[in-house]
Amino acid sequence: MHNNVIFTLNVPTGLKDEVVDKLIGLPNITGFNLKTIHGYSKEHSMFDISEQVEGYRAYFQFEILIASLDVEKLKESLKPVCQSAKLKYWLTPVIDSGHFE
Repeated sequence: MHNNVIFTLNVPTGLKDEVVDKLIGLPNITGFNLKTIHGYSKEHSMFDISEQVEGYRAYFQFEILIASLDVEKLKESLKPVCQSAKLKYWLTPVIDSGHFE
């Protein structure tokens, strides 16, 4: 496994603040990216009426650069917030990263 990974998590708008609070409180997280996305799915049963008409659900996507060794701690910390909503996450290996100086 690579030394660093990007942990990506899609969160419904109602859970965004809870996830932000969790991440801000974790000592091994130095920062993260947050953006608005539209999630499309062939399974619309969980969508409300307006989402079914529009064809997508609004989400927030978190991107966290984290050491591979800290991923399990991160998942355990997020589990109380994310488990009931069955939120999806994935890991992407980071080949290289740094700062331009």
